[in-house]
Amino acid sequence: MALVINRNNLNQWVDFTDVLAEVPKANYLLNDLGVFTPEYSSQKTIEIRQKVGNAHVLEDRNWDERNQTIAGGEVRSLQLKIPHFPLDDAITPNDVDGQVAVESLAAAMQLESVANVRASKMENLRAAHDLTMEVGRWQLLVDGTIYAPNGTLRTSYGPTVNFYTEFGINRTESQITTFAGTADPRAQLEAIRKAVLAGVRGVAGTARVVALCGTDYFNALLANGFVTNTLMSLDVPLSRQLLLGNPEAFGPNGIYRTVNIFGITFIDAGEAGYDRDGTFVPFIGAKEARFIPVGIRGAFKTYFAPANRFSTINRRAQGSYWYEYANEKDDLIEIMTEQNFLNAMLYPASVVRSWIS
Repeated sequence: MALVINRNNLNQWVDFTDVLAEVPKANYLLNDLGVFTPEYSSQKTIEIRQKVGNAHVLEDRNWDERNQTIAGGEVRSLQLKIPHFPLDDAITPNDVDGQVAVESLAAAMQLESVANVRASKMENLRAAHDLTMEVGRWQLLVDGTIYAPNGTLRTSYGPTVNFYTEFGINRTESQITTFAGTADPRAQLEAIRKAVLAGVRGVAGTARVVALCGTDYFNALLANGFVTNTLMSLDVPLSRQLLLGNPEAFGPNGIYRTVNIFGITFIDAGEAGYDRDGTFVPFIGAKEARFIPVGIRGAFKTYFAPANRFSTINRRAQGSYWYEYANEKDDLIEIMTEQNFLNAMLYPASVVRSWIS
């Protein structure tokens, strides 16, 4: 173990331990699930088109009558500007001059370097962009709006674009009243499952229904007497997990409890969120859930726009950009990053809100 001078007694050495890093909590469940498909645009504005078709049942005709015709389907279009999320930082001589590199025990007696400082700043900048993306995706699923908190996408009806409003869709909502006691919740849950699948009917892919639940909602499901009694007789491994309070795990370090019942995958998303000023901010309310289709490519998309640079305009976007400039005075290295994205749900009717009292 390395030795360093005792800060309180300059005549004494003390052992230097590894640095304990306190990392802000941020879990990216939607990224882990792969819900959103990336689309890399060459422009800063996109147009989403929705073709609305009708079912047609033919009627018989006399042989000398005119043939029937089918009118073209209605086409709706929505033009959206992709929000711009820049984030800058800088490296100064004071970040390096006389500073001890103490990220690990091995580096305890080494001086800091520009390369180490750059790597640390890159990690922080990348984490900020990743968290912003996850916040935007959760906001879209929770209330149907695009993340643009500064009003750059302000509309006539609100501070940002709402996909339900734009497509003229009333979101399906269901209060679950059958979790308490031994009531049978299958009818209510099956109605939600069918609503989700109806929202993506006719779209290529095999959808499975996933419920992103707050912890109270998830616990109420597990505590339901009908669920427990049924699984005890039909699914011994799963009933054992339920009774022992140890359902399947999902995500990094197995932080998300998961059960598969009634054709739906329920995930306890109560741990999904982030720390802000020492306070945990969950992405979904404790008593709420969002039922979504997973496995339908293109149901949810993230559109990326090119960077605001001459070298990237009219070219296919990347996910994020990093630029670094050293000034002529040799006293500043400027770091400029940006991520330009817009999260969209192209089938808003497929997302169902549910809650318990």
